Parts: sequence; C-alpha cells; structure tokens
Amino acid sequence: MDDVTERPIAERVRTVLARGAAGTVGAGLLTRPLRSARVRDDGVIVLVVDVGGMSREAGESAGVASAGGSASVEIVDTVCTGRCRESGGGPSFAVDGRPSAQVRRSGGPRSGSPRAGGRVTPCDDDCAVARGVVTISGIVTASSATRRRRLVAADGGGSGPNGEAGSLRLSELQPLDVSYLCADGAYVIPRGDLAAAAVDPIGIDEQAWLRRLGSDTGLAARLALRSGRQIAGTRPWIVGIDRFGLDLSVGSATGVREVVRIPFAQVVRDSEDVRRELTSLAG
Repeated sequence: MDDVTERPIAERVRTVLARGAAGTVGAGLLTRPLRSARVRDDGVIVLVVDVGGMSREAGESAGVASAGGSASVEIVDTVCTGRCRESGGGPSFAVDGRPSAQVRRSGGPRSGSPRAGGRVTPCDDDCAVARGVVTISGIVTASSATRRRRLVAADGGGSGPNGEAGSLRLSELQPLDVSYLCADGAYVIPRGDLAAAAVDPIGIDEQAWLRRLGSDTGLAARLALRSGRQIAGTRPWIVGIDRFGLDLSVGSATGVREVVRIPFAQVVRDSEDVRRELTSLAG
C-alpha cells in the first residue's frame, strides 16, 4: 500500500470484531444481545449470544442463532475517547459498549465530568465516537447447547448488565454478506478478504491508546496547529488511532466539529513506532 492514509476496510472490520465488540443478533422478529463475534481464519464467525434474561414474547429464546437458521448481526464501531474520565476514574462504558461495572453497581455513571449530586455525566457525543456500523448476515452452521453462566464484562466486572447470571449460546455463522457503513460510504467485504485481513495491532487497543494520548492535554492542539488548523476558541481532541494514522476532532467558529485525518509517515507496529510518529507530527 503506497498511501498510508487509506485503511483497509476488511482490516477495520476484523479489528472491531477482534476486540470482542458487542451488538445484536437477530433471527426473524427475535433479537438478542450479542456478547462477541470473532472471525476465524477460515472465514467462519463465532458468535456468543445472550439468550436468557429477556422477554420471550417473540418466541423461544434458544431459537436465536440455532443451527440451520439464518441470522443477522449488527455491531456499532464505537470507542470511548476518555473525555468522560476524571483523574483516576474509570470509563463510563467498556470497549464493547456495555456499561462498566462501576456504572452497574451505582445505577449511574461513576466516571466523567461534571459531577452533580454525586452523579457524573456519561459519555456524550464528544466522547463516545461511533465511526461506523458492521452488519453481517449468514447461515448458522453449528450451535452449542444453551449454557447458564455469569456474564463477564470486558472491563473485568463479574456480572451481566443487571448483575445477574445469564444464558449464553455459542454459534458458528457462515457469512453470506458483510458490510461496513461509515461517513465515507457503504462497503461490501468479501468473506475471503475478511478472513485474510490482519488485526491492526494498534487499532485493537484503540480505546486504551486514546486515553493515554488524551492525558497529554496539549497534544491534540499541537497536532491541529501543525496540520494548519485554527483552534482559537475550540478544543481539539484525538478520536481515533490505528496503524496508519490519527483522527482528530477539530471545532470551528460556527461550533461544527469535523474529523481531520492525520496520516503517519510510516505504518506503525508498536508503541515505539507510535512515539516516533507523534514526535515527528507534534514536535
């Protein structure tokens, strides 16, 4: 690839799935929470579906993602940029979009700013950034028996959304259609391309990277100025990072924010590479 500003869509989708990002899985009129969807090297997608703890008015919960049936998956490519955090606080939601353990225990956010009566503001539109939506449809080729187990959130909490145990089903989905919808357009990803795509070593830890970069309060402003942007009266914020570059949210005099792509000179592989590129970009 000659232009490092172009990010392979198949790689983006596989990286989102490799994070264990949650979403929904549907079969007909029945929809259930999806705990994770990961791509195997043969292109099969392994689904972990929460089939318990919800109303069964639409049908038997175990009917979701059962062998022989069709299923559709939707996952929002969302990341918490860390703006909701206080010094020493935790994020208001995990990388998979579920509320953090702190939020569940308190009945409300435990991190973020500003405080009001002991409560704090959760991720708002400037913090929780959704870059696109992954949709997958296909045929379920195998499915395990429903298993009663405690749902474990990605942030290390030991329970489901309401602190209860849940029923999970492990299913294998043979994808027929995979797409990614974002501000740049709608992309169709062939199954073979998704299976062959690498997982971005930086993008998979994007949320942790954004919190780390956000702790340097002047970094985003320096990046904006070096890229020729006027930032008077605005607050630039880094809202994305992958092995090809950074996404910077920059305000304008009208209050409208735009996302500016800042490419790296070289594709990065690890922390040392990122440090070197940031030093070059921001001085």
